Amino acid sequence: MKTKSKEKRLALLKAALAVVTEKGYFNTRVDDVASRAGVAKGTVYLYFRDKPAIYIGLVDWLLEQALAMAAEVISKPSSPRRKLDELFSTWSSGVMSNPGVLSLLSMENIHQDNTLMKRFKRHVLPHIIEMQDAVAGIMKQGIERGDFRPADPRAAAMMFLGAFRAELLAAANRPRTPRAVESVKELFLFGLLADGKGRTKRGDE
Repeated sequence: MKTKSKEKRLALLKAALAVVTEKGYFNTRVDDVASRAGVAKGTVYLYFRDKPAIYIGLVDWLLEQALAMAAEVISKPSSPRRKLDELFSTWSSGVMSNPGVLSLLSMENIHQDNTLMKRFKRHVLPHIIEMQDAVAGIMKQGIERGDFRPADPRAAAMMFLGAFRAELLAAANRPRTPRAVESVKELFLFGLLADGKGRTKRGDE
């Protein structure tokens, strides 16, 4: 795709993001996106064949940004613990700076549209798997260094992403603060046990 074409597509995605986060996916029309972008409706169809294609394009674009952030964090010569901490904070800050993204990423949008579900599995799931792989790589490094206890790196990565998703869901219902984000990170890293070592105490046996 030529540079000018990429720039036009990006402009349309930004316009779509503004409209969808404002009105919600199901109340958004292609006409609304065209109007926000200042182009004719036909121009939108040159880049996206229908509304589901716009939604998939938006989620795909956001995940690509998340993956780019992950790659930058992973490339740093910091400890695995620090990388997880920074990754969670970076992703959270990105979402909190645009609360409307929360509704865009809601799985309700996907489950209520069969066409959307099929395209999501085909185009978006591969990016999600890439995110799992990236986090699993950090987990594996931490386990090998002795920073983390022995565990399945991929299972740990899924739990990390699950904790992040829980933070997003909470943010959708009430204002979040930096301290709230820190609490979620601490719960993931240290759990609930007072000794922090994952061992059952005698009183609990």
